[in-house]
Amino acid sequence: MENRNHRFRQKKFLCIDRLLIRLATVAIIALLASQTLMISGETRKYLSLVDKLEGEQITSPATMYAADVPWPDPNKSMNTVNKVVARSMRTLRPGKDIVIRMINPPANADAIVTVNGETVGNFGKGKVEVKIYDGDYLEIDATNVKVPTQFIIDTRRDDIIFPVDGIMLEGRGTVISVGKVIFKR
Repeated sequence: MENRNHRFRQKKFLCIDRLLIRLATVAIIALLASQTLMISGETRKYLSLVDKLEGEQITSPATMYAADVPWPDPNKSMNTVNKVVARSMRTLRPGKDIVIRMINPPANADAIVTVNGETVGNFGKGKVEVKIYDGDYLEIDATNVKVPTQFIIDTRRDDIIFPVDGIMLEGRGTVISVGKVIFKR
């Protein structure tokens, strides 16, 4: 009787051993297959959660830029201290100076430069010096100029990705969108 139980246990353990070996073999083959599929960029974005979320902001950090603080209404009465504080809020983050030159026609006060929708200067002298910050949006409003216009943007810096130094923009009676300012980090 004991011999029969011993043989039954041996068969049971032998069956379990075979099952474990087969499961381990299947797991290793599946691992190799998935790693082989991860080599390709197209399949990796479907198999890897990290690649799915790469470039997407998961949590939104609190904005700490002074440009996100709304400007006070100048029509309302403000004391002198509040006016100075409100105008100096943009200096809390580092800015860069760029020059936008109007080369055709040489000078025209009807063309203006806007940063984030606010007028910062006109081309009465042929060029405008602008202090820009990371994330600002630059436009050149030449709607009042009836002849074709050309502008060159001089950043003279290696730490500004966009706008590109020396880029030439052309237009005729339109708003020329320079784009969003991007600094190197």
